[in-house]
Amino acid sequence: MVMLQHSLYQSGLLGLEGKETGFIPTWLELGETGVVAFFLVSGFVIPLSLEKTNDLKLFWLHRVLRIYPLYIFIYFATFALMLGGDVHSFGHAAANLLAHAFFLQEYVHQQDFVGGSWTLSLEAVWYLGISLLFLLGLNRKHGLAVGLAVAASAAGQLLCALGHHMPMGRLSMLVCCVAGLICYRREQGEISAGKFGVFILLLLALIAANLLVGFALFADPHPTATFPMAIDSWSLAALVFFVPYFSRGHGIWSGSVFSFLGRISYSIYLVHPVLLLLLSFFAIKGFVLLALIFPLTILIATVTYRVIEQPPIRFGHSYRAQMKSRAAQA
Repeated sequence: MVMLQHSLYQSGLLGLEGKETGFIPTWLELGETGVVAFFLVSGFVIPLSLEKTNDLKLFWLHRVLRIYPLYIFIYFATFALMLGGDVHSFGHAAANLLAHAFFLQEYVHQQDFVGGSWTLSLEAVWYLGISLLFLLGLNRKHGLAVGLAVAASAAGQLLCALGHHMPMGRLSMLVCCVAGLICYRREQGEISAGKFGVFILLLLALIAANLLVGFALFADPHPTATFPMAIDSWSLAALVFFVPYFSRGHGIWSGSVFSFLGRISYSIYLVHPVLLLLLSFFAIKGFVLLALIFPLTILIATVTYRVIEQPPIRFGHSYRAQMKSRAAQA
């Protein structure tokens, strides 16, 4: 969905750049849908990963090995293709690289050389949040996580009402992580069906209220989205996540195509902006662009997964096995 939305923008099929019209993106932004669905999945997967290792250091080692190798490769590939962009000195290059290392380039006004990296900054917030709860022994206090989501949302809504516009969309993506966490707790049998339903409905209502406040009642003077587009995109994201979640026992989800796309999904996410940049050099537009970007991205993403992603992932797993062996011997 993210790749399709970006490709549609570049193709010109939606209208002139910055003045796109039609159902997409006026009423629906598929990229937004994909990102929101991702954070729902992340809310489920990250606590599962942490509690599976039950070791904070090992968890962070796995995260670093999972994220940075491909991220750094894409950074330098894009930097080279753009001939450094607006970076023209060693000091500026060092500052830009440092900002990227902590996913802060957007917030410190550095040129971004990794498409979609803003989601990684939010993901890092979720990593830190779930790690802190784990460190304090509160990671299984699901009521506390929901309470924190309610408190943060209420504070954001109040600040918007007082004239201090807050990024309610991004805040709501973190609320999605909490919703995914509740789904994980239900999967583990730690929450009753009734409590699960109450928590999920509360969080979904909270997200809708955040979007209403952030994009309708107290919208930014230069909004990135309208409320109808936001609510449609987020509602579709809920379907994308909850339909497979509630039908997860069905054999369709264990198919090799879904498993394959799941494995290379991070590569797809980071590789497709680089390929779109390359295609822009040849002024390729329209349906030809759409016909090229999908097979090219999947092909290159398969290679980057196997060559760049997989070796560090295997090292992380082997390191974990070594640690277990040493603990058993001790």
